Amino acid sequence: MTGKTLTNFSTYDWLHNGHVTNNNEKMSKSLGNFFTIRHITQRYHPLALRSFLINAHYRSPLNYSVVQLEGASDAIFYIYQTLKDCQNALLQLQEEIPNDGKPARTTPDTKECISKLRNEFQVKMSDDLSTSLILTGAFLEALKLVNNLLTMLKKKQQKQQRLLVIQSLKEIEKEVTKVLDVLGLQPPCSYNEVLLQLKDKALTRAGLVEDDVIRLINERFEVRRNKDFLKSDQMRAHL
Repeated sequence: MTGKTLTNFSTYDWLHNGHVTNNNEKMSKSLGNFFTIRHITQRYHPLALRSFLINAHYRSPLNYSVVQLEGASDAIFYIYQTLKDCQNALLQLQEEIPNDGKPARTTPDTKECISKLRNEFQVKMSDDLSTSLILTGAFLEALKLVNNLLTMLKKKQQKQQRLLVIQSLKEIEKEVTKVLDVLGLQPPCSYNEVLLQLKDKALTRAGLVEDDVIRLINERFEVRRNKDFLKSDQMRAHL
């Protein structure tokens, strides 16, 4: 795989070939701890499940646990929320982005981040498709940079510096989406839609509907207004 671009990998299918356990116990129908993918995706988004599977090497044992699935769901929610914010910002700034065919100028931090993301991804994928930590390290640094750049755009800047930030945002977003595309984690719908789907799944797991959440938020607001901060913190943790 060495020398190929990221998009050359995007046609590969992913599957897990190691033993699967449930909370470190053998998974089997006789033990009553056996779950099908259809059963799991009733409660968790398919992309959260895929992210969970990617977190283990495809030939290594995989331990199924609700805690790890919740973590995978939270992780991809953060990824898609960051990319949604980025996409919305770039859409509003479209007229400020030059279309002269020249290579985009980016900040030094962006150049370093993109280089590190590409190199780390190539090294891990070339090491027998070592995906277990592929959404950490340089990938998380890239998401953090996206959020930092979005914050910078809210501040007053000179025209050239602002353009540099916008182009940096556009380039780092390209690299992040390339990685997601290769891993099969780029959603088939808009980021807004997939975020709503993830929220719906979370409400299902909690046995709630959206009206229940709004009611709890309002109740917490009243508790904070009455300066019962301990109870407010407890309600926040519950939410």
